[in-house]
Amino acid sequence: MTRSTAILFAAIGAALLGAAPPTASAQTSPAAAAGNRDTEFSSQARARTRIRVSPQYPYRTYSTDYPVQNKYDYPGPGYVRECSSWLAPENRPSGPVIVPKMRCWWQPGT
Repeated sequence: MTRSTAILFAAIGAALLGAAPPTASAQTSPAAAAGNRDTEFSSQARARTRIRVSPQYPYRTYSTDYPVQNKYDYPGPGYVRECSSWLAPENRPSGPVIVPKMRCWWQPGT
């Protein structure tokens, strides 16, 4: 579309809009027109926001009445559990004792 054609269409559109006959709403009072606009906008219902709910543990297919023992359970396929263990001294009433300690975490595995 060339520039002159676009200008021609714009001029014809402006002429048609200017020559439009007055509508019935122009003959009503401004207060009544405002009242019509309020009900018109309030009658348009907004679409409800969709919320997708997924379970915290997607692989667990059963529900339990009791809380789970671990806050973070098996994260799914493709992860490996890595652990680090050591011996640590603890002071007990019977005297110092060396006890085993362990800390584990999930790593993306191969």
